[in-house]
Amino acid sequence: MKTYDDPQLRARLAADYVSGAMRGGARRRFEGLMAADASLRRQVRSWEDDLYALVWAMPAITPSDRVWRAIRGQIRQKAPDRMRNWGWHGAYLWRWCSATLAVALIAMAVIQPLWLNRTQPVQQVAVLQSEQGQAFLVIRADASGGMYATTLGNLTKMADGHALQLWSMPPGGKPVSLGLVAANGLTRLTLPRGAGSIRKLGISLEPEGGSPTGQPTGPVVMTGDVLLS
Repeated sequence: MKTYDDPQLRARLAADYVSGAMRGGARRRFEGLMAADASLRRQVRSWEDDLYALVWAMPAITPSDRVWRAIRGQIRQKAPDRMRNWGWHGAYLWRWCSATLAVALIAMAVIQPLWLNRTQPVQQVAVLQSEQGQAFLVIRADASGGMYATTLGNLTKMADGHALQLWSMPPGGKPVSLGLVAANGLTRLTLPRGAGSIRKLGISLEPEGGSPTGQPTGPVVMTGDVLLS
Protein backbone atom coordinates (compact mmCIF):
# COMPACT_ATOMS: atom_id res chain seq x y z
CA MET A 1 0.00 0.00 0.00
CA LYS A 2 1.46 3.37 -0.98
CA THR A 3 1.91 5.91 1.81
CA TYR A 4 2.05 9.63 1.16
CA ASP A 5 3.73 10.47 4.47
CA ASP A 6 7.26 10.01 3.10
CA PRO A 7 8.76 13.53 2.64
CA GLN A 8 10.86 12.49 -0.38
CA LEU A 9 7.87 10.90 -2.07
CA ARG A 10 5.76 14.00 -1.47
CA ALA A 11 8.52 16.24 -2.86
CA ARG A 12 8.87 14.08 -5.95
CA LEU A 13 5.14 13.94 -6.59
CA ALA A 14 4.85 17.71 -6.18
CA ALA A 15 7.71 18.19 -8.66
CA ASP A 16 6.12 15.82 -11.17
CA TYR A 17 2.78 17.62 -10.82
CA VAL A 18 4.22 21.11 -11.40
CA SER A 19 6.45 20.02 -14.30
CA GLY A 20 3.58 18.23 -16.05
CA ALA A 21 5.22 14.80 -15.87
CA MET A 22 2.23 13.54 -13.87
CA ARG A 23 -0.64 12.82 -16.25
CA GLY A 24 -4.12 11.31 -16.42
CA GLY A 25 -5.50 9.44 -13.41
CA ALA A 26 -2.37 9.96 -11.34
CA ARG A 27 -2.73 13.72 -11.74
CA ARG A 28 -6.41 13.63 -10.76
CA ARG A 29 -5.62 11.54 -7.67
CA PHE A 30 -2.88 13.95 -6.66
CA GLU A 31 -5.26 16.90 -7.02
CA GLY A 32 -7.64 15.05 -4.71
CA LEU A 33 -4.83 14.68 -2.17
CA MET A 34 -4.01 18.38 -2.43
CA ALA A 35 -7.62 19.33 -1.80
CA ALA A 36 -7.42 17.67 1.63
CA ASP A 37 -3.80 18.50 2.49
CA ALA A 38 -2.82 22.14 3.02
CA SER A 39 0.84 21.20 3.52
CA LEU A 40 0.92 19.50 0.14
CA ARG A 41 -0.64 22.56 -1.49
CA ARG A 42 2.07 24.75 0.01
CA GLN A 43 4.72 22.37 -1.29
CA VAL A 44 3.29 22.56 -4.81
CA ARG A 45 3.21 26.36 -4.64
CA SER A 46 6.85 26.37 -3.55
CA TRP A 47 7.79 24.23 -6.57
CA GLU A 48 5.90 26.59 -8.86
CA ASP A 49 7.79 29.58 -7.49
CA ASP A 50 11.14 27.86 -8.02
CA LEU A 51 10.57 26.32 -11.43
CA TYR A 52 8.79 29.25 -13.05
CA ALA A 53 11.72 31.51 -12.15
CA LEU A 54 13.84 29.28 -14.36
CA VAL A 55 11.36 29.46 -17.22
CA TRP A 56 11.38 33.27 -17.21
CA ALA A 57 15.19 33.27 -17.08
CA MET A 58 15.45 31.36 -20.35
CA PRO A 59 16.01 33.40 -23.51
CA ALA A 60 13.02 33.89 -25.80
CA ILE A 61 13.15 31.94 -29.06
CA THR A 62 10.86 32.61 -32.01
CA PRO A 63 9.65 29.32 -33.54
CA SER A 64 10.05 28.91 -37.27
CA ASP A 65 7.06 28.83 -39.64
CA ARG A 66 7.52 25.07 -39.98
CA VAL A 67 7.12 24.61 -36.22
CA TRP A 68 3.95 26.74 -36.14
CA ARG A 69 2.45 24.72 -39.02
CA ALA A 70 3.16 21.50 -37.12
CA ILE A 71 1.51 22.93 -33.98
CA ARG A 72 -1.61 23.90 -35.92
CA GLY A 73 -1.74 20.46 -37.50
CA GLN A 74 -1.51 18.71 -34.13
CA ILE A 75 -4.26 20.88 -32.68
CA ARG A 76 -6.63 20.23 -35.60
CA GLN A 77 -6.02 16.47 -35.39
CA LYS A 78 -6.61 16.18 -31.65
CA ALA A 79 -9.29 18.80 -31.02
CA PRO A 80 -12.96 17.77 -31.05
CA ASP A 81 -14.96 19.02 -34.06
CA ARG A 82 -16.66 21.75 -32.02
CA MET A 83 -13.27 23.19 -31.08
CA ARG A 84 -11.47 23.11 -34.42
CA ASN A 85 -12.72 26.51 -35.44
CA TRP A 86 -11.52 28.21 -32.27
CA GLY A 87 -8.22 29.17 -33.87
CA TRP A 88 -5.47 30.39 -31.56
CA HIS A 89 -7.80 31.51 -28.76
CA GLY A 90 -9.28 28.14 -27.80
CA ALA A 91 -8.80 26.22 -24.59
CA TYR A 92 -7.19 23.37 -26.50
CA LEU A 93 -4.31 25.62 -27.54
CA TRP A 94 -3.55 26.48 -23.94
CA ARG A 95 -3.64 22.83 -22.91
CA TRP A 96 -1.18 22.07 -25.71
CA CYS A 97 1.08 24.95 -24.64
CA SER A 98 0.96 23.72 -21.06
CA ALA A 99 2.12 20.29 -22.17
CA THR A 100 4.89 21.85 -24.23
CA LEU A 101 6.05 23.85 -21.22
CA ALA A 102 6.11 20.66 -19.17
CA VAL A 103 8.37 18.96 -21.70
CA ALA A 104 10.68 21.97 -21.67
CA LEU A 105 10.92 21.92 -17.90
CA ILE A 106 11.79 18.25 -17.83
CA ALA A 107 14.33 18.70 -20.62
CA MET A 108 16.04 21.40 -18.55
CA ALA A 109 16.82 18.69 -15.98
CA VAL A 110 16.04 20.81 -12.97
CA ILE A 111 13.73 18.43 -11.16
CA GLN A 112 16.29 15.97 -9.78
CA PRO A 113 18.70 18.37 -8.06
CA LEU A 114 15.81 20.17 -6.42
CA TRP A 115 14.09 17.22 -4.78
CA LEU A 116 17.44 15.69 -3.76
CA ASN A 117 17.84 18.41 -1.12
CA ARG A 118 14.39 19.95 -0.79
CA THR A 119 14.82 20.41 2.99
CA GLN A 120 16.95 23.48 2.24
CA PRO A 121 15.06 26.38 0.64
CA VAL A 122 16.40 27.45 -2.73
CA GLN A 123 17.97 30.91 -2.56
CA GLN A 124 19.55 31.47 -5.97
CA VAL A 125 19.23 30.23 -9.53
CA ALA A 126 21.17 30.99 -12.71
CA VAL A 127 20.92 29.78 -16.29
CA LEU A 128 24.30 29.97 -18.02
CA GLN A 129 24.22 30.75 -21.73
CA SER A 130 26.64 31.21 -24.60
CA GLU A 131 27.07 34.57 -26.33
CA GLN A 132 24.50 33.34 -28.88
CA GLY A 133 21.92 32.90 -26.10
CA GLN A 134 21.94 29.10 -26.01
CA ALA A 135 21.40 27.74 -22.49
CA PHE A 136 23.84 25.04 -21.40
CA LEU A 137 23.87 24.90 -17.60
CA VAL A 138 21.52 25.49 -14.66
CA ILE A 139 22.96 26.42 -11.25
CA ARG A 140 20.90 26.20 -8.05
CA ALA A 141 22.09 27.25 -4.59
CA ASP A 142 20.42 26.78 -1.21
CA ALA A 143 20.69 28.51 2.14
CA SER A 144 23.12 25.91 3.53
CA GLY A 145 25.77 26.72 0.91
CA GLY A 146 24.99 23.72 -1.29
CA MET A 147 25.19 24.25 -5.05
CA TYR A 148 23.86 22.03 -7.83
CA ALA A 149 25.01 22.36 -11.43
CA THR A 150 22.95 20.53 -14.05
CA THR A 151 23.93 20.40 -17.71
CA LEU A 152 21.26 20.85 -20.37
CA GLY A 153 22.71 18.17 -22.58
CA ASN A 154 26.16 16.64 -22.91
CA LEU A 155 28.90 19.29 -22.93
CA THR A 156 31.78 16.90 -23.64
CA LYS A 157 32.20 18.21 -27.19
CA MET A 158 32.27 21.80 -25.97
CA ALA A 159 34.84 20.94 -23.29
CA ASP A 160 37.06 19.29 -25.91
CA GLY A 161 39.32 17.67 -23.34
CA HIS A 162 39.31 20.66 -20.97
CA ALA A 163 37.86 21.05 -17.50
CA LEU A 164 34.72 23.17 -17.07
CA GLN A 165 35.45 25.57 -14.21
CA LEU A 166 32.71 27.59 -12.55
CA TRP A 167 33.45 31.15 -11.45
CA SER A 168 31.75 33.89 -9.52
CA MET A 169 32.32 37.01 -11.62
CA PRO A 170 31.86 40.17 -9.51
CA PRO A 171 31.58 43.42 -11.49
CA GLY A 172 34.95 45.15 -11.51
CA GLY A 173 36.53 42.39 -9.40
CA LYS A 174 38.54 39.23 -9.92
CA PRO A 175 36.68 35.98 -10.60
CA VAL A 176 36.46 33.51 -7.70
CA SER A 177 36.57 29.78 -8.44
CA LEU A 178 33.56 27.78 -7.28
CA GLY A 179 34.82 24.40 -8.49
CA LEU A 180 34.78 22.10 -11.49
CA VAL A 181 31.58 21.03 -13.21
CA ALA A 182 31.06 17.67 -14.94
CA ALA A 183 30.45 17.84 -18.67
CA ASN A 184 27.27 15.79 -18.34
CA GLY A 185 24.68 15.41 -15.61
CA LEU A 186 24.56 16.73 -12.06
CA THR A 187 27.49 18.14 -10.07
CA ARG A 188 27.20 18.92 -6.36
CA LEU A 189 29.35 21.80 -5.13
CA THR A 190 29.81 23.69 -1.89
CA LEU A 191 29.94 27.47 -1.89
CA PRO A 192 33.41 28.48 -0.61
CA ARG A 193 33.61 30.50 2.59
CA GLY A 194 34.12 34.17 1.88
CA ALA A 195 32.67 33.92 -1.63
CA GLY A 196 30.46 36.89 -0.79
CA SER A 197 27.36 37.92 -2.69
CA ILE A 198 27.24 36.28 -6.11
CA ARG A 199 25.53 38.18 -8.92
CA LYS A 200 27.04 36.60 -12.05
CA LEU A 201 28.49 33.20 -12.90
CA GLY A 202 30.66 31.98 -15.74
CA ILE A 203 32.27 28.80 -17.07
CA SER A 204 35.77 28.78 -18.54
CA LEU A 205 37.72 26.04 -20.30
CA GLU A 206 40.73 25.07 -18.19
CA PRO A 207 43.46 22.40 -18.09
CA GLU A 208 42.62 19.10 -16.41
CA GLY A 209 42.31 19.72 -12.68
CA GLY A 210 41.38 23.37 -13.09
CA SER A 211 43.10 26.70 -13.55
CA PRO A 212 46.75 26.67 -12.34
CA THR A 213 46.64 30.41 -11.57
CA GLY A 214 43.41 30.78 -9.61
CA GLN A 215 41.99 32.88 -12.45
CA PRO A 216 40.44 31.91 -15.81
CA THR A 217 43.17 31.00 -18.29
CA GLY A 218 40.93 29.77 -21.10
CA PRO A 219 37.92 31.26 -22.85
CA VAL A 220 34.73 31.94 -20.88
CA VAL A 221 32.19 29.96 -22.89
CA MET A 222 29.01 30.78 -20.97
CA THR A 223 27.75 33.24 -18.37
CA GLY A 224 24.55 33.94 -16.49
CA ASP A 225 23.09 36.40 -13.99
CA VAL A 226 22.01 35.06 -10.60
CA LEU A 227 18.34 35.41 -9.72
CA LEU A 228 17.16 35.53 -6.12
CA SER A 229 14.16 33.32 -5.43
